[in-house]
Amino acid sequence: MYKKRLLMALVAAISLSACSEKNAATATTTDANGVTKIVIWEQMEPEGEKVFKATVAQFNQANPKIQVDVVHYPNEDLRTNFQNAALTGAGPDLVYGPTDTIGIFHTSDLIQPVEGFIDQATLASLDPKALAAGNVDNKTYMLPDINGNQIAMVYNKKLVSTPPTTWADFVAVTSKLQDPSKKKFGFAYFEKEPYWFVGFYQGFGGKLLDANNAPTLDNPAMVSALQFAYDIQAKYHLGFKGMDYDQTHELFKSGNIGIILNGSWSWQDYVKSGIDLGVAPMAALPNGKAPIFLSSTKGFMINKNDAVTAKKAAINQFFAFDLSPDNNAKYAISQSQLPTVTAALALPSVKNDALIQASIKSMQYTTPMPIAPQLRAVWDAIRPNLDAVINGQMSPADASKKIQQDAIQGINTIQGK
Repeated sequence: MYKKRLLMALVAAISLSACSEKNAATATTTDANGVTKIVIWEQMEPEGEKVFKATVAQFNQANPKIQVDVVHYPNEDLRTNFQNAALTGAGPDLVYGPTDTIGIFHTSDLIQPVEGFIDQATLASLDPKALAAGNVDNKTYMLPDINGNQIAMVYNKKLVSTPPTTWADFVAVTSKLQDPSKKKFGFAYFEKEPYWFVGFYQGFGGKLLDANNAPTLDNPAMVSALQFAYDIQAKYHLGFKGMDYDQTHELFKSGNIGIILNGSWSWQDYVKSGIDLGVAPMAALPNGKAPIFLSSTKGFMINKNDAVTAKKAAINQFFAFDLSPDNNAKYAISQSQLPTVTAALALPSVKNDALIQASIKSMQYTTPMPIAPQLRAVWDAIRPNLDAVINGQMSPADASKKIQQDAIQGINTIQGK
């Protein structure tokens, strides 16, 4: 009954017209020439997408009777469009994303377990911990290809010789580089995005969800984290108004920011831009505790419809190729994240990669991303209220209460209450 109510709520909440014409790329079996078409929707980062599409091109050339089509969406569009399509029995064969999408897709009954679908040889080749990250109710709903997806402190060695470890040192180092009149900044980050903010919240001792997946967001840790987010500009005079992902990313690439917070997926792009890159866990917060960001696997989820099941053999043939040790290592290195194929972890290209090793170190300051549909409501509750605090439109104490209220309301909507 719960799933039925959720499906009804999702259908009511999401307009089917939001899907673009890309939905025409739905699951079919074979065409008139006997070619099996596999459609993958993904939200990969640019560097990873290049590597993945090159792998797909190699597979397509070697397997003319199986053709894989890849369609890219921004993260939120991917989630919405897949829900729209899959609820009507359509959509791609495979959808690629992080583990937090499993919660809503699984609860909506849109994806199927990998057990019984993916060949045992492929499953056995994967790191058991990475595979277990996609487990819900003793079934696995993701075939992972990378492990990490974490935020860390990224710095330009030409501007910052030694990464600061305390907040006092962090302010001292970054303040010297701050000159907004010349568009030079000591520190910047994606200030209004919950995935970044949660590192502060957990560093102050907060938790997103309790053991029953209920939100735990109105507490002293949330008030402290919101105050800290406000103080970065208001008290410490760091960064700039309206810090978003693209501005921060481009300013750092051009050598105009000393330290940023960004995910491991972005690091290779900075190296290719000529930045003398350093990566380290973020300096301790004013309370002396380290920020604790989230980590997750990313990978493929299988659409739950009969047309996809009919392509089981072709899909397994593709994964045997894509998840070979060499291909998995290439993709993981492009994202500076850990490969999930056990044999790939032992390859020299992985063991000798400095950014992979930095990724391993920064993973020590993370917690696994919860797999729960309630997390979507948590993200949606934090975002506008965090924005209001940063802009001085709401106090941290009031925002903490409002975040909790909004999260509860969002969860009720998801559950069809």
